[in-house]
Amino acid sequence: MTDTQDAVASDSGAAPDGGTIKIRLEDLAKRFPGQQEPAVDDLTLEIPEGEIVIFVGPSGCGKTTTMKMINRIIEPSSGRIYLDGEDVTKVNPDHLRRRIGYVIQQIGLFPHATIASNIATVPKLLGWKKESISERVDELLEMVGMDPGQYRNRYPKELSGGQRQRVGVARAMSADPDVMLMDEPFGAIDPITRDRLQNEFLRLQERIKKTIIFVTHDIDEAIKMGDRIAILREQSHIAQFDTPERILVNPADDFVADFIGRGASLKRLSLSRVRDVELHQWPTVEQGASHDEVNRLLAESDKSAVLVLDSQRRPVKWVNADHLRRAGDGSSLSELGLPAEAVVQPNATLSDTLNEMLSARYSTAIVVDSSNAYQGIVDIDTINETVRSLRRAEQGRLRGEDEDEDR
Repeated sequence: MTDTQDAVASDSGAAPDGGTIKIRLEDLAKRFPGQQEPAVDDLTLEIPEGEIVIFVGPSGCGKTTTMKMINRIIEPSSGRIYLDGEDVTKVNPDHLRRRIGYVIQQIGLFPHATIASNIATVPKLLGWKKESISERVDELLEMVGMDPGQYRNRYPKELSGGQRQRVGVARAMSADPDVMLMDEPFGAIDPITRDRLQNEFLRLQERIKKTIIFVTHDIDEAIKMGDRIAILREQSHIAQFDTPERILVNPADDFVADFIGRGASLKRLSLSRVRDVELHQWPTVEQGASHDEVNRLLAESDKSAVLVLDSQRRPVKWVNADHLRRAGDGSSLSELGLPAEAVVQPNATLSDTLNEMLSARYSTAIVVDSSNAYQGIVDIDTINETVRSLRRAEQGRLRGEDEDEDR
């Protein structure tokens, strides 16, 4: 195999890491009428089960056309599409689409239908019973972090962009498809909401383990979201199909290196997550603690503030000695100090954590679990050590390659 194909499995049905191939594209091509060149030219690619595979490349390279051919919104001009080993190129396209969830950038919710009705679209087409549909709607709303009692009877216009996007994901999952297609799903959302939705979706994927094909034009999003990335040239020719780490460390050619761009070291922070690093602890007190207890903790610690937690150990405030002096003895800790911002969960990337940390009062990010209970702290020293470790690993790899060449 060539360098640009080394992550494409053979016809044996086994993925490169020994897993199962879920989707196989074989000599897939699309030629639109009136165009001299094909939009997609003889693409062969194997997509492992349970992974997020990113299609990324310059505008007009054919990545969205390729994805739409997989569920035959666009019919291929030639080639074959295999799903679980079955050639689905000639099957009823409506039946095929019901096996594949689809999320688009503009979400495409029906504006005059409630959120529950939007999510229930495919189960209704499949003839599910009303009770089963209602249970599934509530289950999916809870899964994407939206209270069913609060949201199921609302309309899309009553939701924020981020909430509509979550409903779009829920609708795509309504019939529990094995495969999901996501066409720039977070592209029309503000950067802060996009980061949060990306993290939420990655956390969700840890549970559902769907096979996902995800189209984006953003290499940073590709690195963050993908188990594997297909970097495409024009006509969906594969420049490199590999893991994010190998693409960053060993780009196949100048096209890939230019597409990645500068700052590869910082991009590698998207390969590491908070759960992968050792957390530090910070002096904490509950909201009902006395001022004397806070002063004692400050005296015993090398920190300039304590972190105040509520009764469920959720971060509330940063309080330091100046706050106590200005407030007097009778004030509650919850009324003092600065808000406990820069809060991340274990599945957040270190890149996202660094962004949060740069705006934080104490140059730290507070790590909480899924219940928002305090777990520990990530500080700038943790980030620096991770960068140094990545650099040492790359240097070791390069030395190993040099030794192999010398042999």
